[in-house]
Amino acid sequence: MLKKRKANTKLGVAGVFLLCLMASAISILIFSLLTSLIANSLNDPTKYIGIFSLIAMLLSSAAAGITCSHIYKEGGMLIPSLTSLSMVLIMLLINVILSGGKVSAGAFMNYACYFGVYNISAFLSKHAPVKKHRKNRP
Repeated sequence: MLKKRKANTKLGVAGVFLLCLMASAISILIFSLLTSLIANSLNDPTKYIGIFSLIAMLLSSAAAGITCSHIYKEGGMLIPSLTSLSMVLIMLLINVILSGGKVSAGAFMNYACYFGVYNISAFLSKHAPVKKHRKNRP
């Protein structure tokens, strides 16, 4: 019988956390670039900036949650929850620095959506139903 190999045995919990954080940052960068390219193709890109930022947050958080749950298969929901919370805090810190201390309610709503969708997608990815392969019996 072939033994199942454990994923990320050489990485510690801190290494898995940093890997999930890096995957989250990469996914938000990719989806932000894609939505900004779509927004720039419109006549008035500032008209729909709120909905485009929300779409980028939702898609990137779903992708990052699924990626993080696949990276950290053997654990529970602590690492995905801490990763999503740290990403929200990092984005909030960047927003506070760039806006001079004034953060809008829409930004808080986007961050709350990011946190929720990240955790829901990680939970659903961990607890997805698995197809059982049936043997062909005569």
